Amino acid sequence: MPTQAVVAGHICLDLLPDLMSRRLDLTPGALRVVGPMTVAPGGSVSNTGLALHRLGVASRIVARIGEDPLGTVLRGALENESPGLGGGLVVRPGEGTSYSVLLASAETDRIVIHYPGANDGFSAADVDVEQLRGAELLHLGYPPLLRRLCRNEGLELLAVMRTAHAAGLATSMDMCEPDDRIADVSWPALLAQVLPEVDVFMPSFGELRAMLSGHSASTQLWDGAGLPPEDEIRGLAEQALGLGATVAGVKLGRFGLYLRTSDATRLGRLATRLPGLDAGAWANRELWAPVFDVDVVGTTGSGDATIAGFLAALLDRRSPPAALNLACAVGSLCVQAPDALSGIADRVAAEERAASDLGRPRPPLSRAWTGPVDGVLAGPRDQTAQ
Repeated sequence: MPTQAVVAGHICLDLLPDLMSRRLDLTPGALRVVGPMTVAPGGSVSNTGLALHRLGVASRIVARIGEDPLGTVLRGALENESPGLGGGLVVRPGEGTSYSVLLASAETDRIVIHYPGANDGFSAADVDVEQLRGAELLHLGYPPLLRRLCRNEGLELLAVMRTAHAAGLATSMDMCEPDDRIADVSWPALLAQVLPEVDVFMPSFGELRAMLSGHSASTQLWDGAGLPPEDEIRGLAEQALGLGATVAGVKLGRFGLYLRTSDATRLGRLATRLPGLDAGAWANRELWAPVFDVDVVGTTGSGDATIAGFLAALLDRRSPPAALNLACAVGSLCVQAPDALSGIADRVAAEERAASDLGRPRPPLSRAWTGPVDGVLAGPRDQTAQ
């Protein structure tokens, strides 16, 4: 099958000790007995790329690893998933493979202890035209953990996106909590420079708020935290569109996924890159997809899985509500396992979840939101409300 998506950027090896369904307690000096360790590919590239692969999207992974035992394990895990899937990994002698220790339970959001390793040197040169040949979409994951890409307000990141657009690909980008080692980066300036070349931008609320408003990115929609004000969510998404993104999706944890899209002109340009996409159906949308009500085992990779579901539907040229539903369906499968991928079997399981009659708690939104229709709520600025 020809490559449909190139997933590039941050990759690591995830180490997940089993906390045995207990609440996370990091009291200094305490001995905490845990269960077996799960070792799995991680990071945006692996989480989103392998989820896309399991959803039937032929994917190519492009990332950097070190010439060390962790790199061997990581490459082997990708090859075990599918022979050839690790072919886009670039091995850098003298550099260490990135890893993360993830402490996550059903009771609390995860804590991540992260070593950046070879990701620090990831550059525009790692994503050349040959890597993009034949694909329809480039997804770039976690640029705040790719230090070289973020220098000079993201000049190399801009070069990656321009290369993809020049090759005729659609582009998407996910974010993460900014690395405090690059605290001097002006995120509004970086986004203003890069987002005109980004078709689909899907950060979390906390990440987008931190980058555009200067608040802490560690704000988590977990443990009883309330839904942020609608006007703030809408305002952040519209800022992203104003800076140049064509489609802005804001991940809101247990409250679901918010979508705001730009006008028909910009959607028309996206449709030229994805022939067959109904630009009219995608233009001027404001939609909200509630999550599926499932028992949460862990949240590792849930945002990346949600993006994979959304992109898989987009590549199938499906409608915005269908894309949101598949996104939330894949995210719900992800959180039913401790790691990022075990809960995601295949496209059939994802489509069954999207069409299921599982409960989907309505977020505490104003009466201006109508529906749900096909599981999705329409906002006051949606084209259907005009």
